[in-house]
Amino acid sequence: MQERMIISDFMEEGEHMSMLEIKKLSKCFEDLEVLRDVNISVEKGEVVVIIGPSGSGKSTLLRCINLLEQPTGGEILYMGEDITKLGKKVTNYRKHVGMVFQRFNLFSLKTAVENVMYAPLKLNKIPHKEAREQAMELLGKVGLEKKADIYPLALSGGQQQRVAIARALAMEPEILLFDEPTSALDPELVGDVLEVMKKLAKEGMTMIVVTHEMGFAKDVADRVIFMDGGYVVEEGSPSEIFTRPKNERTKSFLARVL
Repeated sequence: MQERMIISDFMEEGEHMSMLEIKKLSKCFEDLEVLRDVNISVEKGEVVVIIGPSGSGKSTLLRCINLLEQPTGGEILYMGEDITKLGKKVTNYRKHVGMVFQRFNLFSLKTAVENVMYAPLKLNKIPHKEAREQAMELLGKVGLEKKADIYPLALSGGQQQRVAIARALAMEPEILLFDEPTSALDPELVGDVLEVMKKLAKEGMTMIVVTHEMGFAKDVADRVIFMDGGYVVEEGSPSEIFTRPKNERTKSFLARVL
């Protein structure tokens, strides 16, 4: 059983707490301001899809949420605790917030099942037999149990990405972050990955997805956020964003991509 973070004891009775709350977040790389006053909340079980042009800060936002990048300013509250102040406790936080990268990032010298087993063995110290059983179950979940003993280079890009999703699930995260998970794939391989993500959404996984797949956003998202220039320009339900956008910048972006 994973150690769970403790919700603040100072909440008033009946007070609502979002699973994840981002307040006035900023991120600068030297003189370049990539994120500017970003405010987002994410509820348990919600699928939030972030869209926008390249360079708008979407991927940097995800990397800040997972503390792969340290924010310049603002707060990121997970269950009420500001994770930007965790220091050495960040490893425990990352057990709760998994990430699936654009480029898979699998260990090339480990088989599919060994990739999925790696974190539970190293971080949770579970027995090897148990880790393999769990890994096989997760590979089955993404339709790859027959590829368990195959190395990543012998898998298609879509299969590698599904292994990466299984690997992220192995730590039983509360939230999954997806950073353009299909953008590195050949078009015919995209569907299998999106189907796995849709299945996770139906099962109630809390997800934040940066993607250019507008069909996925329309079908699966509870909320769509449009970013540009480091700002959250507009957010709303898929029908609001895709059929009744209010901001002119949102309208012009969607006119080009749809």
